[in-house]
Amino acid sequence: MFDPNDRRDDRKRDLECLRLASDLRQLAKETLDPDLKAHCLRIAKQWSDEADEPTKDDTGVDKGFS
Repeated sequence: MFDPNDRRDDRKRDLECLRLASDLRQLAKETLDPDLKAHCLRIAKQWSDEADEPTKDDTGVDKGFS
């Protein structure tokens, strides 16, 4: 059954992932340490990808297919 709160929670989660990715990209931009820069960019990509993935329910099934 569709729950509007689930959709709102999914959007909040996606937004938080994108905020984290943005903060990490900013840190990468400001640091002079090449290893830290590479690490921040890798983690930023992971958070961006996380926001792009469909949210799963407790069974591991995409919520959009339930």
